Amino acid sequence: MIELNQDDRRSADADARSSGDFGPTVYLDLDTVLLAIRQGRRGIELGLQADLSEALGRLSEVAHPIVVLVDPPPTESHHGLETNRRLDVLRDGLGQTVDELIVVACPHGEDGACSCAKPRSGLIDVAVEQHDLPQRAGWYIGADQEGVVVGRTAGLRTIRIGPPAEDHLSAVHRPDYEARDLMDAANHILMEEFAA
Repeated sequence: MIELNQDDRRSADADARSSGDFGPTVYLDLDTVLLAIRQGRRGIELGLQADLSEALGRLSEVAHPIVVLVDPPPTESHHGLETNRRLDVLRDGLGQTVDELIVVACPHGEDGACSCAKPRSGLIDVAVEQHDLPQRAGWYIGADQEGVVVGRTAGLRTIRIGPPAEDHLSAVHRPDYEARDLMDAANHILMEEFAA
């Protein structure tokens, strides 16, 4: 599991704020944005999405901090998606880049019975409390409708990665922007922040 020193992270965030090198907080959904999850012949196979390091590099040009949200695994397909396994794949795939991210996992266990499980926004509340983040500012990037609900509930602007959503979706399920991939999402945030 990735070990994070909260005092070091808060100190780095305070340094970034004081130097003016502090952009919006961006929350990334681990399972739908960073990991590629598919059913293989011998069970669930995990890997990183294509071009992930480059997209995170672009995102870090404008966003600080970047928070990875590690939801409890879905109860119906828990085997193969344990939190430690997913985090190991992230760490192994990104190497030292993972040290630049704030990784926030559900502190309540694997059963998903808490407010951290999507579509509830408790995991963002945990991140805000643990890392002294702004409460109602920034972006949420996910690739499912539940993630859009999480972001909206937390008062964030939302980006959904994937094919365009259907027109009949309610406003709570409709993202502020639909991106092809994380690089497209990073470019959109970059343009929005420079325009502001």
